[in-house]
Amino acid sequence: MKEAVHKVTFLPSQETATAKGGELLLDLLRRESQPVNAICGGKGNCGKCKALVTEGNGAFPLTLTETRLLTREEIATGYRLSCQFKVMTDVRVKTEDLAMDSAVSKPPLPKALIREISPQVRLEEFSLSRPDIYDQTSDYSRLMSALVTERPRIDRLNLLRRLPHIIREIDYRGRAVMYGSEVIDILPFSNESNIFGVAIDIGTTTLAVYLADLKSGEIVAVRSAPNPQSAYGQDVISRIDYTIKRDKGIDELRTTVLTTLNKLIDDLCEERAVSKERIYDTSIVGNTTMIHILLGISPERISSSPFIPAFTGGKVFESRELDLEESIPNSKIYIMPGISAYVGSDITAGILSSGFVEDSGNVLLVDIGTNGEMALKRGDKIFACSTAAGPAFEGGNISQGTIARPGAVDHVWFNGEGIGFSTVNGSNASGICGSGLIDAIAVMIDAGILDESGRIKREYFELDGPAGRVRINKKDIREVQLAKAAIRAGVSVLMDRAGIETRDIDRILLAGAFGNYIDPENALRIGMLPKVPVERVSPVGNAAGLGAVLALLDSGIRERAENISNKIYYVELSGRKDFNEIFVDNLALREG
Repeated sequence: MKEAVHKVTFLPSQETATAKGGELLLDLLRRESQPVNAICGGKGNCGKCKALVTEGNGAFPLTLTETRLLTREEIATGYRLSCQFKVMTDVRVKTEDLAMDSAVSKPPLPKALIREISPQVRLEEFSLSRPDIYDQTSDYSRLMSALVTERPRIDRLNLLRRLPHIIREIDYRGRAVMYGSEVIDILPFSNESNIFGVAIDIGTTTLAVYLADLKSGEIVAVRSAPNPQSAYGQDVISRIDYTIKRDKGIDELRTTVLTTLNKLIDDLCEERAVSKERIYDTSIVGNTTMIHILLGISPERISSSPFIPAFTGGKVFESRELDLEESIPNSKIYIMPGISAYVGSDITAGILSSGFVEDSGNVLLVDIGTNGEMALKRGDKIFACSTAAGPAFEGGNISQGTIARPGAVDHVWFNGEGIGFSTVNGSNASGICGSGLIDAIAVMIDAGILDESGRIKREYFELDGPAGRVRINKKDIREVQLAKAAIRAGVSVLMDRAGIETRDIDRILLAGAFGNYIDPENALRIGMLPKVPVERVSPVGNAAGLGAVLALLDSGIRERAENISNKIYYVELSGRKDFNEIFVDNLALREG
């Protein structure tokens, strides 16, 4: 019997695809790279993978999960959960567009904290003697002997193949593009010879790509986008689980992120009129799971005790090895070293770019996300750990939670008379992101609506204003408590390991996009951070991305990254018998 095949039309693009009869809509959306927010990984827990099925809805009845997670209004409108809905006939479907608009995708350009530009890639001029019957030296040897660099070489076969043609085309005079002692390209002498690099931060939630001029040291453009792997789960454990349970799971996850990275790089090149052939160096940072998936290395051993990654050290690859030759065909790719299975190269990069090491005091660096990664420095010792904060601050497991995108409530305040709020870009309220959640909890406490145990005096808290209406319910408050307790417990363990008290902390650095936008006073107010004077708390923006940029502009950063990552004392929280007790002690919404 012939298997049924149905036509699926995506709105508003009118793109079409085919689905086997009974195929889950979520699987189809993933396969066709359509936007979908499946925070729980398709387990039917979060209710975020909503899709508006405008035709063919009735061919598959509502499941109990859908009746529980969708509102009556949503059901009446035609919304379904893509992890529940099976395609049984031709359908037309519209999903939420997760792409950031231009204002959000172009955050302010950071200023690199670097005194001297000394990139791994540089240009070296050469002038060759012409061969004749009395000088039959090979083209390769002729070029190598003309270079000042000690023991130069060509490793790229495609360049060696083109060498005879190139040196004659440029009339024996040009510029060699050097990566250390390796010649990776040859340019005409008269050419402007601009050379560029790309820095990439692969976050669990967001991808950020920076384009840097390797001669001037200027960051000329930056783009970011939601990590498309969110369709497979918001946290790294969900994604690891997907790679284990699906035969080609790791290939699916890898392809989604590579497709987005190629698009972001292409957009940057088009925006700045930069030839992609002139991008010669790329540095990449991210948590250990994200890096493993990018490289096509199974992260399976990361998810279970004793939590062993395949590698943590720095690596250098060719763009073709990572399937990035489409956007950066001539680039080397440097992967910055990480620290452990759950403390990745993004923390190494943040340590290098934030002034963490140079500060003479006791410094705490906290990168608040789905995984709360943190490092604490006392003297010449650095301790690091990671705690499962969960996706609450990224919008996951929150009834109207969202990432920081247009329409997300990002700040809430109480002025003694009333409660106000703002949204990203001033758009109509469509949900609430992490910074808004922290503000809202602090405001509820100050207004006497919420006590420190997390008990609310009404069914829900409502933000109602000209921009729209957003509600925070009891479950949402509990999710915030769990997330903030995990972070604060991790900090407590590091402080204990370093042998210091709260009063000894001289500086707290909040890293990441989320850390850059939260109100430090409110983070202290709800007990997310140790109770230090607020002036000691400083946001440092995307320290991971800036660290990746520094690795492009200063080749010495790479050696420092190796040295620092090897010296950090990693603290495994699951090995602490008292961690659960510490965690419970920090559930209360109070300063301390």
